[in-house]
Amino acid sequence: MSNTNDAYLIKRAFLHAWIEYNQLPDEEMEERIRSFEQWWGGLDIDAMKRALQEGNEEDRLVALFMLGYLAYDETKELLAPFLASPVRKERWASAIIFGSYQDERAFALVGELLIEHLEPFSPPIDENKIRHLVFEVQERARALYGSLKVWERFAHPGLVQRWLNLEASRREYEWCMLHLHTILDILADWNNPRAVPVLRQALQKCWYIEAYAQGSLPDLHQLENTLAYMLGRLGALYALEGLEIRELPPSAFKLARMFLVFGWLGVSLRSLYLYHGNLTLLINSGTLDPDQVTQVLQEQFGLDEYLARANLKVFQEWYRERR
Repeated sequence: MSNTNDAYLIKRAFLHAWIEYNQLPDEEMEERIRSFEQWWGGLDIDAMKRALQEGNEEDRLVALFMLGYLAYDETKELLAPFLASPVRKERWASAIIFGSYQDERAFALVGELLIEHLEPFSPPIDENKIRHLVFEVQERARALYGSLKVWERFAHPGLVQRWLNLEASRREYEWCMLHLHTILDILADWNNPRAVPVLRQALQKCWYIEAYAQGSLPDLHQLENTLAYMLGRLGALYALEGLEIRELPPSAFKLARMFLVFGWLGVSLRSLYLYHGNLTLLINSGTLDPDQVTQVLQEQFGLDEYLARANLKVFQEWYRERR
């Protein structure tokens, strides 16, 4: 590692490639990194190029992030074909890398990935049957050997393969869901008004999932708030027009409108989440000017002063209702 910045970028690459393992103890994560480094003979650019060409899917993913973060200018043409990779994680990783550098080749793809993954996880119809069969085999393994780890010895190869496929599908879904926030951060940093249609579509899809879909998304309401805030940052105060869904509570639209206004005014989104929507604390800390919010609600949304100020008063109630 040549310097502190390289060390940071290397750690960032591993964390992004293995984001679903971010809760592992530091020692275990460090051991995984050490094992990867030993296998490929280092973490230098040449070693990562070899890993990209010769490695398995997991190693290629690490190499993509490593080359993108450590040597983008030198390797971007090598990485560009992965923007169209048939392997979903490689496509996502490439979009994240190129999007981080605001490379136009990734702009449309970043938006597509945002919309693509806004779906509840859909396991196979026979998931419960598979899990039940695996549980029975694991219990036999425990009875005979005192351990669940040897269960595959007792299972039909077809069951083992179905189980591995099911777990791989779920891990891939979780990986993409965790990187959904990476995608949103990229679009926020890009600050390009061309993102308005896709952000609006994403918000509409979230509301549709909430109203009609079986299953939900992790942190769905926070995702909706963030999308509305980003639309406000891009100046799209009209973005909620025509999106209301009758099956959702009125607070859904009203809360989104407030986040739209907060984005327009540049109120800190982090502070809004940190204080759990307590606007009194934000006002007292000087983070939020209530008169500015009232003015925007009056001038841009046609509320009278009484209703505009009432929106401020009940905001935290709406926020808690939809946490």
